[in-house]
Amino acid sequence: MIFNEIETLEIKYRFKFYPYLVCGVDRKLYQLAHFKKSRTCNFKEIPYNKVRKGYRVNSQWVSFNRLNKFKISVCEVIEI
Repeated sequence: MIFNEIETLEIKYRFKFYPYLVCGVDRKLYQLAHFKKSRTCNFKEIPYNKVRKGYRVNSQWVSFNRLNKFKISVCEVIEI
């Protein structure tokens, strides 16, 4: 997916221990742009792994149930 075409993103959920993860209205998981030490992590969509029933976040597997427990409902619109 090319993100240059998207100008705004409506956020439905944020997550308690994952400040850079958001869930859009389209129910897809996105990682916001941020800095990790001296490296820049770009905005990207996090794909769902059906075999492991989870997502790969910061080189660690996070299950769907764990994210479901830590979700916080918000109503935000951000520019990309």
